[in-house]
Amino acid sequence: MNAHRIGIRSIATALPEKFTSLEELPITSDAGTLRGFGFEGAFIGDDAAVLAGQAAKQALVNADLAAREIDVLLWVSALAENHHRSSESNNAPGLLDRFCYQASWLQEEIGLDRASVSAVAQQGCAGMFSAMRQARALLAAEPDLQHVMCVGADVFPAGAQREVLYNIVSDAACACVVSREAIQYRWLGFNQVSKGYYWDVPLKQSEIIAAYFPSAALTIRGLLRKLEVNADDIDLVIPTGVNASSWPVLLRMCGICEDRLYQPQHRSGHTISADSFLMLEEARRRGALRPGMKLLIFAYGFGSSWFAILLETTDLICA
Repeated sequence: MNAHRIGIRSIATALPEKFTSLEELPITSDAGTLRGFGFEGAFIGDDAAVLAGQAAKQALVNADLAAREIDVLLWVSALAENHHRSSESNNAPGLLDRFCYQASWLQEEIGLDRASVSAVAQQGCAGMFSAMRQARALLAAEPDLQHVMCVGADVFPAGAQREVLYNIVSDAACACVVSREAIQYRWLGFNQVSKGYYWDVPLKQSEIIAAYFPSAALTIRGLLRKLEVNADDIDLVIPTGVNASSWPVLLRMCGICEDRLYQPQHRSGHTISADSFLMLEEARRRGALRPGMKLLIFAYGFGSSWFAILLETTDLICA
């Protein structure tokens, strides 16, 4: 089996309808300062599963696949509470309720009857990247598998703080189908750097901020070196929704021209799992992508992991 033919067949995202401005959010920094970092407010939802279901159903439509054709479902969330779904029983024993999972609910909700189910956690904002890596590995290792769906959903509790290390976080969900055929984005390679030293996020906030740029640059340069790709070969860098002023700094550290950075028309804030996919789909809709482009996507996740993926657009990107 040719692993180079594996890639992303479809992408879909979902945002809550409610948008709240910076002035109305529970934040610690000055609203003007955060606005200077590219934030206007946050989308706030109340049910991760609802958003996940919306994204997953649309991903199936975009992939032109029936639910029964999905072989594996990978559920992703950075937050432990979003992996649990409360029992619908009025008399559910507390212990048994802890074994009710969102992934199993989603499988039943959208009819993924043939899919085996698993989940990815403890990767923070890099969880979807890790799930995609596992999806590709499954397809490469098991010839009978054809399609793996990765679904990421993150919703903060009601009234939760919305600022995390000078970034505003929105609730959102995303889904992608990783397949062997009819792919829009060919998977070229990945690189992940994990450093357990930063596991205690509240205690190590200053150290995390200090380590972010050098570790991010190390991860990206490592990916390019592994694939024998030059920085000038990168056609477009798809950012996340974190502090917009940080991306030009990171690109300079990696030797990538700043004009290769995609500039989004709409900013949804940082959405944990969905940022890269919201912007990638926007870039496609706006006609910024053409066949044969090399796309770099990067994310950092608490824990801590830095993750970079290189994709190549196929002829189907404009279909």
